[in-house]
Amino acid sequence: MAKSKSQRDPCAPKRNLSAYLLYQNAMRNTFKDQNPGMTFGQLAKYTSAMYAEMTPEEKEQWNQRAEADKTRFLLEMASYVPAPGFDARGDAVVATLRGGYRSRSSRDSNAPKRNLSTYLLYQNAMRDQFKIDNPGMTFGQLSKYTSHMYKSLTPKEKADWDLRSEQDKVRFEDEMRTYVPPPGHDAQGNVLEDRPTVKRAKKLKDPNAPKRARGSFVFFTFEMRPKIMEEFPNVKFVEMGSLMGERWRALTPEEKSVYENQAKADKERFTKEMQEYTAKKAEAVARSQAEMAHAATLQPQQMLSMPGIMSGVMPGAMLGVMPGAMPGVMPGAIPGVMPDAMTSAMPGTHPGMLPGALPGLLPGALPGAMPDSLPQYALAPQSYIDAHQLYDQNNYTYS
Repeated sequence: MAKSKSQRDPCAPKRNLSAYLLYQNAMRNTFKDQNPGMTFGQLAKYTSAMYAEMTPEEKEQWNQRAEADKTRFLLEMASYVPAPGFDARGDAVVATLRGGYRSRSSRDSNAPKRNLSTYLLYQNAMRDQFKIDNPGMTFGQLSKYTSHMYKSLTPKEKADWDLRSEQDKVRFEDEMRTYVPPPGHDAQGNVLEDRPTVKRAKKLKDPNAPKRARGSFVFFTFEMRPKIMEEFPNVKFVEMGSLMGERWRALTPEEKSVYENQAKADKERFTKEMQEYTAKKAEAVARSQAEMAHAATLQPQQMLSMPGIMSGVMPGAMLGVMPGAMPGVMPGAIPGVMPDAMTSAMPGTHPGMLPGALPGLLPGALPGAMPDSLPQYALAPQSYIDAHQLYDQNNYTYS
């Protein structure tokens, strides 16, 4: 999905274009007619090559056009009055965020400009001079050259730039003390409405899944980050990314090929591990489905021997109770009384019970077990019978 452009006041002055963009817009139709079979990407590459082959005199003409366009833009901006909801540059005050990141236009244009580090102050001050001294350098080469020149500074020269950085920091802090943010902005000048109110739920990742393959630039950062930290101990996180990007663009094709080979090998590793991981996952799913299908075909007799079914006990029956009978009572007998027995009992026993027998149990039976079954040493609460309660219920009295 293509990213939509940020909202801009339709009455705002049109931004100025660089020398290359002016050349590209002017020559696009000519190059299309000369090369009708070219795709959009091939045409862009062809235009870039033609621009690079221009003589310095020809490029100077386009640079003058760019300077004239810049002057036009600044003059129009001087008399521009932004409409409600737009800042002084014509950008919408409230910008929509994607993925939780703040857009550039989501900060108050009148808020104090943030302070810069020593290296960025040096880079901004010397960029134009280095461009003049080295007109044939690309952007990446110029960045690498600037870094080399900065490292070549004497301690006294570096101390001067450190002092400028400290002064810029003091300037920023002083301006922030007197800064009053407009409605809808926080104390730093950022738009409050831009911040996402609901965070997306993080998708759980399988810990056994293979680690994703890394790109060539990532391998480059692994090697370059410690070197930059050694050169610039106080470098900020954002500046670190800018420096690594500049040095990456300054690499020659031969130097980049080292990291591209590492990325290629890592991609092969990821592809191989992913195939093994997918195969194991499919095998586990098939095994689980087979076990479920096998369990559905088992007969009730086979279920009795499955784990979780107690030996000697019918499914749904209480321990030590015959089917259809009350717990602890023989079929056809009065609860708690042996057949043909007198209500009187031997001394020390309950009526209808043999000496040494427990209430509600057949002679020779273990508590909670059916006859001829394995002993069940766990007696269910329902099989405990109070003999006194049973006699009271059947109008029996003690003698």
